[in-house]
Amino acid sequence: MRRERRFAPSPRSIRVLHQFGRFLVVGLLSFAVDYGVYLLLLTWLQYIVASSISFAISLVVNYVLTLRFVFIAHPGRSVAKEFASFVGLNVVALGLNQLILFLAVSYGGTSEPAGKVIATAVVLVYNFISRKLLIERAASSATLRRAQDSAENGTSESGPSDALAVKPIAP
Repeated sequence: MRRERRFAPSPRSIRVLHQFGRFLVVGLLSFAVDYGVYLLLLTWLQYIVASSISFAISLVVNYVLTLRFVFIAHPGRSVAKEFASFVGLNVVALGLNQLILFLAVSYGGTSEPAGKVIATAVVLVYNFISRKLLIERAASSATLRRAQDSAENGTSESGPSDALAVKPIAP
């Protein structure tokens, strides 16, 4: 008789799934801004130009909502530096978005609005991974540096402080 194995997800994997769920909600709201502005601009502008402008507007909305509802960054971070990194990652995302939109419309035969949906769906995975790494890794590195500084200065800190680490908001 064969024993049946049951999968029990770890607390960490459950937290990441909840975090990804919040990321999807924020992404949906940001997409609504992106797509709404895109459709509005599409009446006056060429589709790639309209997509670039709508993407830039939704980038700011997404940054604010991501920090508010998905990831919590540590208090001592440089918001300007973090936003600049966020913009840098999103330049890559914009490039992917535009390339996929262009290919979908020019070679895939899809309409411009449908191409925008396809491009956004593909770029979603890149966005989650890159933002998670940007926000959480930066905070983890800062926490580690603080712990190392404490150890070098002879202060008794048992390890990185949870108060300084970036943690997903509890579900």
